[in-house]
Amino acid sequence: MDEKILFVDDDANILSSFKRQLRNKYNLVTAESGIQGIAALTEDGPFAVVVSDFRMPEMDGIEFLSKAREISPDTVRLMLTGQADMESSIKAINEGNIFRFLTKPCYMNDLKNALNAGIEQYRLITAEREILDRTLKGSIKILIDVLSIVSPITFSRAFRLRKMARGIAERLKIERFWEIEIAAMLSQIGCVTLPTEILEKKYKGVELPVNERVMFYKHPQIGKKFLSNIPRLEEISDAIVYQFKQFDGGGLPEDDKKGKAIPLIGRIIKAVLDYDLLKSKGETNENSLKIMQSHIQWYDPEIFAALEAEVLSVEEGYIVKSIMMKDILIGMVLADDVKDLRGKILITKGNEITEVLKTRLMNFSSLGDVVEPIKVIDQIDKMSE
Repeated sequence: MDEKILFVDDDANILSSFKRQLRNKYNLVTAESGIQGIAALTEDGPFAVVVSDFRMPEMDGIEFLSKAREISPDTVRLMLTGQADMESSIKAINEGNIFRFLTKPCYMNDLKNALNAGIEQYRLITAEREILDRTLKGSIKILIDVLSIVSPITFSRAFRLRKMARGIAERLKIERFWEIEIAAMLSQIGCVTLPTEILEKKYKGVELPVNERVMFYKHPQIGKKFLSNIPRLEEISDAIVYQFKQFDGGGLPEDDKKGKAIPLIGRIIKAVLDYDLLKSKGETNENSLKIMQSHIQWYDPEIFAALEAEVLSVEEGYIVKSIMMKDILIGMVLADDVKDLRGKILITKGNEITEVLKTRLMNFSSLGDVVEPIKVIDQIDKMSE
């Protein structure tokens, strides 16, 4: 068999026994600890099946298989142990999503049957994934081609949204950022049903009459209908409906969702849509951000901070924050000039906050003579949805 199998056990004699009895039938790799097993999964994968002992020092089998699931979710996981009590079995199955639970001593035929079943399960998983990937990619390509032909103006906008949304997703360290890209690109697919004249007026900032406005704001629902039957796009199709929804609960659709209850994809698209619309009207980068800032309650604060950092081309891994003076920390970098109440610049943007600068700012602040909040560049942790 071409598929690789990883055995993890702290007993070198047991691993040697497995090698002797199974090497002619299976492609085996062994590791004498959970840590070595993680390294093998990371460096030598992919593995069809991983078999782990239960009791091992430093990292037991449950912890190892849980980590293995994160690193290689398609790999089928088996537990082999002499500690066959019910509690550990349940915990192993729940935390590691175990395919089989085998007890020591395990007859070789039983082990071979479990390995064969594991390999077959792996083949089913990967075959299904390949079919889904081909279907997904093909469907997305067709929709994007349709958008580019039927509505070039919308296609151009969707392309800009995709680029900006990806930048935000990367700054916020969002896993599976490909979903954000696809959602941004396809968020405008419903616009293919709209007359070009309506789209041109909307993108230029012209106020639409009531009937055209109603027509325009229905396009996310139409887009959802296009996408909802495509495999693995169900979540995206649900989220793009919220591209006009405000973080404070206002906007469309008119439901009770607000804040983090709004799908993350919808929150990101809302921010990049509004920014792109302002730019389409001829606003500068700075003015676009200032206008959005005046309605800051409409946006997820973390997403707006990442958008601001993306627009200002702040180094990746950082975002722009608006903070009060009391929250300033040494090492932060000023993203804007710090001014007093008369408009005089106290410290120019780009300066890193040192202990001396912090003391200076705090002294001004204590006199009530600093315009707050101030904008700083700071590192971003992984965003929670």
